This record gives sequence, structure tokens and C-alpha cells, in this order.
Amino acid sequence: MRAGDRLGRGLLIPQDGAGFYRNNFDALRLMMALLVVFSHSYALALGSEEREPLSIATNGHYNSGNIGVWVFFVISGFLIARSFEQSRSFGSFLSKRIRRIYPGYLAATSVCAFIVIPIFAPPGFALDLADIARTIAGNLLLGNIFPLPEPFTGNPITAVNGALWSIKYEFLCYLGLALLGILALSVRRWTVPLLYLAVIATWCWLDATGRKPGGPALVAEVIGFPYQWFRVLPNFLLGMIAYLLRDHIPRSTPLLIAGLIACFMAFHLGGRGAGGMIAAHLIAPPVLAYLVFWFAYHPRIRLSRFARHGDFSYGAYLYAYVIQQMLVATLDLPFPLFILLSMLLALAAGVASWWLVERHFLKRGTHPADHRPQKKGAPAQS
Repeated sequence: MRAGDRLGRGLLIPQDGAGFYRNNFDALRLMMALLVVFSHSYALALGSEEREPLSIATNGHYNSGNIGVWVFFVISGFLIARSFEQSRSFGSFLSKRIRRIYPGYLAATSVCAFIVIPIFAPPGFALDLADIARTIAGNLLLGNIFPLPEPFTGNPITAVNGALWSIKYEFLCYLGLALLGILALSVRRWTVPLLYLAVIATWCWLDATGRKPGGPALVAEVIGFPYQWFRVLPNFLLGMIAYLLRDHIPRSTPLLIAGLIACFMAFHLGGRGAGGMIAAHLIAPPVLAYLVFWFAYHPRIRLSRFARHGDFSYGAYLYAYVIQQMLVATLDLPFPLFILLSMLLALAAGVASWWLVERHFLKRGTHPADHRPQKKGAPAQS
């Protein structure tokens, strides 16, 4: 047995090239996109996610939508860290990220602004040139495309596409990772964990003291709502940490079970006060990240070819919310049927987004599901 094989045994993330690329991330992303649809079904049809099963299970600390989005950020932190490391230059890295995230986003926001809003808007509504200019500018800046009237005034929630908030945060995470990339790898291996601890400590302090910093509207337009960063950034950083320290993290199902039990105790014994929130912030993110990689590289769960016909998760996420809003506005469906139809239509939108838009902007010959080891020195595509 080679030394590398011996060192790779018992690790959460395989060290050999074939094992590293043989993962279940594509399947996991689509599962999380549908989990977000499930969670939003409660909010959009019933007005609240309080009765959503995962919200009950976590004593209201998290719901399925939160978990789905946090998993997206964990996976992104892991894969984007590798993408940056394997890229020939900052320009090459940025080009890949823009081509992957922008076309689908621009198409989805344009559909919302120029098709859905006019169709569902009150009588007499019309887009003028100023509206169109603001919308196009907002799209290009990953901003809020809805200074326009929100048409779903009869729905429990009136937002046209409330799921799009996370795209700005994810893209800014990419830029932040690139800035960290100016440091040597040996430095980043320990810089990122220290940054994670600083973010978590600040998050605990903010919630313990009842602070939720906002800031000027212009700041929120550029970087997003500041407090929200403390909810998404720890997950992205944990994905980066998993990649940078992948040769030190053991695979242990008992450890995972112990972490899940600790989460359950933190959620329920700590309550919803400051103590419970701090315990949840300290325990839940690393346990969730560990669960992601435990599943993604489980030796008996083999879904590495799941997206061989296309990566439909991003498009499903982009269109699901507005699809659900249109269903609520036009049909009076039994709740279980509403959930099922929402998922099926979101999946169909994801397929359409991939085949009509997203795949055309990736480099020819690359594919999100193409996880084959590459020749030495060749940059990985993502």
C-alpha cells in the first residue's frame, strides 16, 4: 500500500484524485433546492414556517429553508476554494464564477421583472424607461430587482422572488475568497479557521445583546444586510476549512451522531433565549458541515453521476419562489398537492434554465458532473 493511500484512510474527504471527484454534491444540491421549496411552501401558502417540521425539530432555531441555503454555502466554500487553487489566475477564477452564476440569475430576474410582474400587477401598471433602467442595473449588480410594484398583494407574502437574496452573498463570498488567496496556502490554512472563530464570536455577542446591525441603505445595496452575513459566512468558511484541512479531518459516524445529539440538546434545553442561541451558533454550523461531507463522500452512497444530464439545482432554486407565488395567486390547492406541484414545476424550471441558458456559458467540454481526475497541472473546472 502506498503512503498516500495509508494517509487517506479514515479521513472524511478522500485524498486520492479519483475519490475526491467521486462525490455526491450534485445530488445534495438538488435535494437542498427542493428542501428550500418545501420550507417556502409553509411561508407562502400558510404565512409562516413555524409549523414546518424542521422548525419544530430545532425549536424554531432553523427551518428547512435555512438548512438548504446553509448547505449551499458549505458546498460552495469547499468547491470554490479548490476552484481558486486550481485556477491559472484571478481573471480565470472570476471568469468561471461569473459564467456560472450570472447568466441564470439575469435570465430569472428578467423573467420576474418583465413577464411575471406585468402579468400579475394591478390594472393600469406599465413599465416605463426608468423602471427598466433600474431593473437592469439591479440585475447587473446582483441587487434587488423589485423597486417595481409587488403584484402578489393577495398572497400571505407579497415578495415576487424572495429567494434571490442569497445570490449576492454567495458572489461576494467568491470575491472574499479570492482576496484571501493572495496569502500563501500555509497561512490560509490557519487564517480561515481564525476568521471563522471571530465571526462566530461576534455573532454570539450580537444575539446575546440583541443587536442586529443594519446600516445605511446604500451599504445594504452593495454588500447586503450586514447582520445576514453572520448567518451565511460561517457556513462558507466551514466549507473552505474542510478543503484546506482535508488531510486532518477524520471520518467518524459516532462523532457525527454525538454532534447531532448535542445540536438537539442545544436547541431544546437552551431554549430561545441568549443561552440557546449561543449554543446553537457554536454547535450547529460545524455539525451541519460535517454532515454534508459525511454524506458527500459516503463510500456506500454513490451518486457521483447524478447530474450527468445537467445541473438543475441552481435553476430550480432561482425560479421556485416565483412559481409558488403564482400558484398561490391562481389556484386553491390542498397543501400537500401545492408542495408536490411546487417541487415538480421548480424541477422543470431548473431543467429549462440549464438547457436554455446556463450550459451555454460554461467552457465547451466541461460539466458540473464531470468529476474525473485531470492531468497533472491542468486547472479544475467548476
